[in-house]
Amino acid sequence: MVSRIAAGILVLVLLSTAVSAVRGAMQQRRERAERAFLEASTCVLAGLDGPSSARPAALLQCGEMARAAADLSLELPDRGSRQLELRAALDELVHALEGNDGRQLSSAVERATRAGGALGWRVVPSRLH
Repeated sequence: MVSRIAAGILVLVLLSTAVSAVRGAMQQRRERAERAFLEASTCVLAGLDGPSSARPAALLQCGEMARAAADLSLELPDRGSRQLELRAALDELVHALEGNDGRQLSSAVERATRAGGALGWRVVPSRLH
C-alpha cells in the first residue's frame, strides 16, 4: 500500500515537472516571436525615416527580419484567428517591402501593428500616414 502511494506521488511529481517544462518552452517561443516582431517593426519604421539613398537596402534587411518573425509566429501556442492574422499581416509586410510600394507598405505596417497588439505584444507606434 505504501509503495503504491509513493508511486502515485512520483507520477504526480513527474507530470508536474513535464507540465512546467512545456510551459517554459511555450513561453520562450512566445518571447522569441514577440522579439522578432518588435525588431522587424522597429527596422521598418527606422528604414522609412532614414535617408532615401539607404532606404532600399535597409528595407530589404527589414523584409528578412519580417519573414523570420512570420516563421516564428507559426511556433506560437495555438491562438487561433489572432495567430493566423499575425502571420498574414507579416506576410503582407514582407510582400510590401519586396515590392517597394509605399501605400501597400503603410497599410501592411498598420495591419501588423494591430495584429501584434491583438496578441498583447508591445508594438512600435507607427508614424506613417
